[in-house]
Parts: sequence; structure tokens; C-alpha cells
Amino acid sequence: MIFRKLLILVLLLISLLVSCTPEHSKIIVADYGNYEITMGEFEEAYAKNSGGVEAAKDDSLNSLKKFLDLFVNYKMKLRDAVVRGYTVDQDMQKELIEYKKNIGGTLFLEDRLFEPGMKEIYERRKTEIHAAHILLLPDTLMTDDQCVVLGNQLIERINKGESFEDIAKEYSKDTYTKDRGGVVGWVTSGLIVSVPIEDAIYNTETGKIFPELVKSQFGYHILKALNKVPRKPQVKAQHILAAFRDTTGNIDSLKALEKIKLVQKKLSEGEDFGKLASEYSDDIASGKQNGNLGYFTRGRMVPEFENTAFNLKVNEISPIIETSFGYHLIKVNEIQPLPTYEAEKEELKQMFQRVRHKDAFKLLIDKLKKEFQYSVNNDNYNKLLANADSIKVDANYKGSFINKEFGALNIFNVNKNNYVIDSLFGFLQFKGAFLNREFDKAVLDDAIEQFASEKLIEEKAMVYDNEDSEFAKLMSEYEKGIYLFKILEEEIWSKVVVDSVMIENYYNKNKERFRWKDRVEFKELYLTNDSLANNYYSMAVSGYDFDSLSVKYTQRRGYENTSGYSGLVEIDANELSIKANALENIGDITPPFPFQDGWSIVQLVSRDVARFKTLDEAKAEIASLLQESESKRLEESYLNKLRSIYQPNLYYDKLEAAFKN
Repeated sequence: MIFRKLLILVLLLISLLVSCTPEHSKIIVADYGNYEITMGEFEEAYAKNSGGVEAAKDDSLNSLKKFLDLFVNYKMKLRDAVVRGYTVDQDMQKELIEYKKNIGGTLFLEDRLFEPGMKEIYERRKTEIHAAHILLLPDTLMTDDQCVVLGNQLIERINKGESFEDIAKEYSKDTYTKDRGGVVGWVTSGLIVSVPIEDAIYNTETGKIFPELVKSQFGYHILKALNKVPRKPQVKAQHILAAFRDTTGNIDSLKALEKIKLVQKKLSEGEDFGKLASEYSDDIASGKQNGNLGYFTRGRMVPEFENTAFNLKVNEISPIIETSFGYHLIKVNEIQPLPTYEAEKEELKQMFQRVRHKDAFKLLIDKLKKEFQYSVNNDNYNKLLANADSIKVDANYKGSFINKEFGALNIFNVNKNNYVIDSLFGFLQFKGAFLNREFDKAVLDDAIEQFASEKLIEEKAMVYDNEDSEFAKLMSEYEKGIYLFKILEEEIWSKVVVDSVMIENYYNKNKERFRWKDRVEFKELYLTNDSLANNYYSMAVSGYDFDSLSVKYTQRRGYENTSGYSGLVEIDANELSIKANALENIGDITPPFPFQDGWSIVQLVSRDVARFKTLDEAKAEIASLLQESESKRLEESYLNKLRSIYQPNLYYDKLEAAFKN
């Protein structure tokens, strides 16, 4: 009973504390007019601009105060944008819609099409499969249906215990693999050119066949996963070869075997693999490199060699293996680890686009068709199809028979939006593949599908911010950005006026601020090696025209066929100007000197001693200063106007608690 009373008392105290102390994120750090800025809003904005929450925790109170000043100004400007009617301005809202369609569509496809597909390939590529298949092809003696019947019969026979290898040799139409019992070799995701084959083989247990006949663009397949292992992208190996064929061209396999056994014995006694390779290997090219073959992937070597190399551990030496070349000993030096997803992302994207994109895109579009109630107007479609021979996509579409007779007719609907035949042909005119093309049912269907796909993706983009918080934030930032840009344009940039009188007056009052330091003007001839540089230097000092030499021979990228002219630069601008300034007379030439991974020769063109800039020389700099000064004045004037309207209050003391929760 006492415990129960104590518990009730504690809960009451906690309730009182909670009711007296607002949640951290709801602390008010500033207000302006009828609007408030909470701690949560402030912290989110500050962290975004300072490199994240952890970085923000280390910042000073003074930094937080300065940011709050700026943030309040920012919020007042956004409120002013609403008052000015920007949020209902038709032109600005049209710009937002176009941005949303374009960026939203791109992000949607990236998130829902590319990323899932690329990640699936990446995960699958962690495994490589030793695969075999039996290919059945319909031909003059066998129809498609008969292929399917035969395929299912063969699957049943294999499942009952008959040899896959024997059946492959008897029935497979793949002339490359049938004599090997259907063995294809090692495969991995992204490199298998048929989606149904890849999906099936990755869903087949090791040592088993896929339970169903698989149809691909090549024919019908019975698939078997002979083995599955963790993928090794590449191995780096050395080898020693005792070739069957000697230097005279005679074959002597016994002599080769004796030689490789001798090498194997020396290795067992501790002798160095590389040294023995350089001394004994009949592979001349790798022998000179201590037997080093560098990195190689599967498929680069003959199967016997490859299988052995990819089964060795680092620093492990193989037993003697035989290939068509002779006997080998192999040592693996390195096994390349699997790359990270980020490191392989571009390659994965290319694989996805090459193999899986078409099928995955169709599935995604089919989902969007259901989501947005896509429907084709069959009556109008049939009218268009009946006149397919009159269809021509070119610059003369307007006024054509199709345009006049059918242009205003509905072709399909997306989310109750009506798309007419004219809009279809407007789309096709920007698609080079359809220009001046003869139309039949297949071409017309493809054209409609492409146009509908674009419209479905646009429709999805318009609601994608409701599903994706990052896109919602991006849209919010872009919207605020165009409002702020418009305010700056109206309140500042359009009002900044700098004329020649203002520039001249400023120059006359501040002439001493605009000075040139000592400057030099020179030409450079740049070469990548010293022998060329010395040769052209000798020609230059012998009287050859420096401009001609530079135009013809300079190797500085971007300066080809130019005289290497620098213009006037300060004497200490770089090593070239320093060298030029050290020359005594106009026209003098430096000997070659090392500069930027090459050799430079410099000729002095002129000098300009320190002096005041003329009005013309200072004009651009003064105009920039005046524009900046006037912009700051106008912005401060605008902010003062906002402050008088909204009377902002900034509670700096509350910032003591920022990022402390």
C-alpha cells in the first residue's frame, strides 16, 4: 500500500515536471509577428548548414547566435513571399510543377527501378555459379510445343536419376557446350545476358536442376547449378610451365613431367618460387617477371588452370596440373576482395541497363498503370491503326490527314487526364526513332507505350513527395529558393544602379586604393623532357623566332598552336614570372628550367613598374565594389522594413540548450 502511494506521488511529480518544462524540440528560440521558430526547427537548419549534428555540438554559442540572426531574416523573407502572392503566382507555380515532374521522375526511377535492380545484382555477384545447360531449339522438325513437351520429359528423366551430362550430349543444340556435358563454366550476375536464365540459376540448389523448363531469347533451357562458391573477382598469381613442346618443336611430355617434378622438389626444399620461375619456366614472357601473371578473372585462362588458381589460398602452391600447354605449378599471391556497393555502382548501373532494365521498367510501368487507372481508348486506337499507312512523323504533321481526322481524339487516359492523338505525335516528333518511320501495329503500340510511360512517371512524380521524405525536403528547398530569388530580384538586383559618373567619382576619391604592383609580360615554350627543351633553347638563342617555336612545339595542354603569351602578371605570380623578371633585357630568354612535371623556356616581352591604375583599368573593379555596397544597403533597408512589420524577438539564452538534448 505504501509502495503504491509512493508510485502515485512519483508519477504526479513527473507529470508536473513535464507540464512545466516543454519538450526540447518545442522550445521557442525566436518569434516574428504571429510566427515562432522552435528549437527543433533551428537545430535541423543549423546542422544542415554546419556539416551535421555532431559537428554542430562543437560549435560556439556565438556561432549559434549568428545563425539565428540569419535564420530569422530568412524566415521573414519567406513569410513576405507568401504576402506578395508568390505561392499562388501562376508562372512560379508552373516552374515548380516542371521541376517536380523532371526531378521527381528521375528520383522515382532511381529509387524504385535502378537502386533495387543494382542492389540485387550486387548481392548476387557475391556468389559465382558453375553452370550447365541443355538447349532445345524449335526448328523444321520440332515446334515450340514439342520443345516444351521434350524439355519436360528430359527434366523428369534427370530427376529420376539419368545423367544430366549424357542427356546434354544427346539432346542439347548448343554446339559449344554439348560435348562437355552442357557445362557452360562459371557465371555471375550482370554478365548473364538472359534475365530468365539468371533468375533461374540463382534459384537453383547446388547439384540440382531448375524444376521447370526456362524460356529465353535463345530457346528453351534445362539448367543445372553444378557448384556455388563465394566470388573472387580476380586473383594475382605466378606460375611455372614445363611445356610439352620443346624449343625444337618436338613433343616430349615425359621430359616435361620430369622437369616440373624437379621444380616441385626444389620448392619443397624452400627455394623461392619467383627465382625458380625465371630459371625453369617455359613461359618466356612471365618467366622474365618471376612467373608473374598479374591479376586475372575467370574466363581468361584454360579451365584446368583457372579452376586450380581460383581454389588456392593466398601463398598456397598448387600440385602439378596438366593443361594443353604442359604441366604447371601455380602460386596465388593475392585475392582481390569484393568491391563495396559504392565502388561498383557505375558498373552495376551499366550491367542493369544492359540486361535487366527493359523487363524491370515494364514491370514498374505496369504497376503505375494500375495505380493511375491507365486506359487506352480502343475505338480511337483502332481508327488510328486502320490508317497506319497514312502515319508519318515529321515536321509536316500539322495539317496532315492524321492531324485533321484524328488529332483531337482521345488515345488514352492517365489518372482521368485525357491525352489526345495530337499530343502523342507531338511527343513522337522529339523521338528520333519514329521520324519518317513506317507504322504498323507493333510500331504504334511501342509509340503509345513510350508516351504513356512518360506521362505515368510524371503523374507519379507529382505525388512522390508524399512517399519520399527526401524528395519532399528537396521540393521545399527549391520552392523557398525560387521565392527568395524573386525577392532579391525585386528588392535588390533590379534597384542596383551603377553608372559611369558614380564610377569616376569613386575613382577620384579613392585612386590610391587601385594600384598595380611590378608586373612582367612573357612568353613560354613548354616541353615534357629536357633533351627537347635543350634543343629548342639552342634554336631560340641562335636566332629562331620564339613565337614560331612556341606555336609549333609547345606541349602545354591548352596552349597548342599559341605563342605561350602570358599577358602582364605580377612578378611573383609564379615560377615563370619570377624567372622572366630575373632576365635583364627585353627579348632575353631563360635556359630550360624544371616546372610542372616538364621544362619551361621563358622570353621576357615587357615590364610594367608599380603604378596607379587608370580609370579604365580600375573601372570593372570599382563597378563590382559599388554594386556590392549598394546591394548590401538595399538588403539592409529591406530587412529593416521586415523588422518593422514583424518585430522579431530572438531568445539567445535558449540557445544554451541547443544540441544538448
